[in-house]
Amino acid sequence: MQNGKYAGKGTYAPCLSLAKRLGLGDCTPMSFRYTLEESLAGFRRNRAATLITIFTVSISLLLLGVFAIITLNFSEIVEEIRTRVEVEAFLREELSEAQHRETGKRLRSIRGVEEVTYISKDEAARIFQREFGEKHDDLLEDNPLPASYRLKIHQGYDNPDSIAVIARKAESTPGVESVVYRKQFLNLIETRARTFRYATLFIGIVLGLSAIILVANTIRLTIEAKRGIIRTMKLVGATAMFIRLPFLIEGILHGIIGGILAAILLGVSIGFFIEPLSEDLLLSFEIKTAYYLVLIAVGGLLGFIGSMVSIGRFLRETLSAQT
Repeated sequence: MQNGKYAGKGTYAPCLSLAKRLGLGDCTPMSFRYTLEESLAGFRRNRAATLITIFTVSISLLLLGVFAIITLNFSEIVEEIRTRVEVEAFLREELSEAQHRETGKRLRSIRGVEEVTYISKDEAARIFQREFGEKHDDLLEDNPLPASYRLKIHQGYDNPDSIAVIARKAESTPGVESVVYRKQFLNLIETRARTFRYATLFIGIVLGLSAIILVANTIRLTIEAKRGIIRTMKLVGATAMFIRLPFLIEGILHGIIGGILAAILLGVSIGFFIEPLSEDLLLSFEIKTAYYLVLIAVGGLLGFIGSMVSIGRFLRETLSAQT
């Protein structure tokens, strides 16, 4: 070869000769043209497998996108419920005005308390009448409702454990008779939210793995079809990256195309099916363009991982078979 037509071309002269015989054009290391042609060639060789892979990836990403939207909206609903949870500290009857103020000052100093609102006995009676439609004096001569301080919890402390700590500190404050808050309701919401997060995480992992496996199988078919060419390229000095890169790009293209289809399907689904029900479902579906771009990027990432899995196993077997 050194005395032939490709003499002086360097180490990759055999690769150039091979490329000419195969009709691949320039085969210099990391040639963009060669890499792109080989990446697209996989689509032509395995049309059925490619279409099935892209379709499955798009459906997986569509379901991932829907579950992500529902999860985000559910988290917002849970957070909104948490912000409405308040701790009410009822005061002793015998406290003077000065003692009331001192108790309020101590309650404000509790870590995690954002705001403290004083509810007098008269105000408590008006709240009772507004909520139950009856006056206290229709039942009793004296107002039995105690004065209280209503504690608004700072964001970040509105979880069951933190609120329980705040409630204990409030109850131990001098002048406080008792403390109440919707403990069971808060624990129920927290349990349901945790279960929902775990369920969506599990579903997301399953869908992601299914997309990765499909891409890996499609790339494996491409590798099997090119087993002889790969061995020849290895023999004439092609680097591992030069051989692997077309398969990586092919897998990424599978994922990106699947992501684009998923973004289109998601936009259509939200516009025609989900948005009309958003008010009834108490969900907000204002999806920004960045969300669709992330979905496409996730598709490309899944395609890349699938390619790496396939290449790491089958291409290694192909190259080691010649030794």
